[in-house]
Amino acid sequence: MSTTLPQAAAIQPLHADPHTAGKTRILLYYPDITLKGKNQKEFQNALYHSIKRRLDKIGYDWNIGASRGRACIIVPEAQQSETGQVATILQHIPGVYSLAVASWLHPSACHDGKGAMNWTNIGSEILALARQCYRKDASFAVRVHRVDKSLPITSTEMAGWLGDLIQRETDWHTVRLNKPDQTFYIDALPDGMYFYPEKLKGVGGLPVGTGGRVLALLSGGIDSPVAAFQLAKRGCQVDFFHLSASHLRQQDISDSVVGRLAAQLSQYTQRSRLYVVPYTYFDLALSGLNSGYELVLLRRFMMRAAERLAYQIRAQALVNGDSLGQVASQTLENLASSSSVVSMQILRPLIGANKDEIIALARQLGTYDISIEPYKDCCALIARNPKTKSRHDRLTQLEATHLPDYAGLLDKTFADMLCLEYRYGELVVD
Repeated sequence: MSTTLPQAAAIQPLHADPHTAGKTRILLYYPDITLKGKNQKEFQNALYHSIKRRLDKIGYDWNIGASRGRACIIVPEAQQSETGQVATILQHIPGVYSLAVASWLHPSACHDGKGAMNWTNIGSEILALARQCYRKDASFAVRVHRVDKSLPITSTEMAGWLGDLIQRETDWHTVRLNKPDQTFYIDALPDGMYFYPEKLKGVGGLPVGTGGRVLALLSGGIDSPVAAFQLAKRGCQVDFFHLSASHLRQQDISDSVVGRLAAQLSQYTQRSRLYVVPYTYFDLALSGLNSGYELVLLRRFMMRAAERLAYQIRAQALVNGDSLGQVASQTLENLASSSSVVSMQILRPLIGANKDEIIALARQLGTYDISIEPYKDCCALIARNPKTKSRHDRLTQLEATHLPDYAGLLDKTFADMLCLEYRYGELVVD
């Protein structure tokens, strides 16, 4: 199925106008997008749209332009103090691989256009940066990325000249080209030079909305939030589905572990809906059954319910946090039994991941501390001596005996569904 990218205002070329542009700029790098072919511009525009919406949400109408395979945000002079806060927010936007807060010099301040470099202005800029970042007994290096080939000097020559200047005019003394304690970066582009002391890591991947819509099964555990994030990072619009152990009010959900996980994840997914349905009708229907298959039967119920909702909201796939063999319900046999009851594609981005790898990413996302809080989801409550191997025919027989009106069971379940919407880490209140 082909994906139609969302319509968004086109990102404009970055013009080097010294009278309208601020000196502080945020450079955004997106290598996954630059690898695209003829539709690269559409992905760039989608990222621009994501950034613009996020800035608008916090009240910043900052200009965004394109500059040689990167985006550039021009920080107004009156809002310089907010630059760090905005940079942190931009690190959560899928599509942004890395970013840098840079000081910018207009081309006319760097050279005269006839082959003569203005070393006074360039030197003043790098010295100010070096003094600002000084650390006693630390080593440094200068890295120059010369994109503007009209400049009468190579990247290596410029880096050497600026490194010598820093040694002569500041307290920095030790140059170490391999793994320095501090690196000073200079990007020499046709629209000017950019000076910055670090590159901040972003999410990477592709802009949200370019990869279709998915419905992620969200428990109160560690794995499922990480799986949902992985799909947002690949450009998917992600909504959440949760089976609750009891009938809940909206306030109960928003204050619960799963509600707070949805809120935290929406910093990355941008805009997501959390659908919560109780599993109590299913639990009552299986009351008294002690076959060892109850957990797998629940998983099959959950998959059927999620697929039904996915079709309603026009999602194209389900997302699950399964890791092969991690728990009884995630043996190959039980995964096959759970999956066989739906026709929709099930994406399992963590299927081959180790637990420590999942935990490390959960910590980065800020979901780990929420996930380890006490919370009894339906799987934890029903998992009494579960069997690790199951067969579809045996489970179908049990369902026919104990759940004869499956469609009616789903109807009653969805009659009690609640939906909450989150945007950029906050619950949307009507």
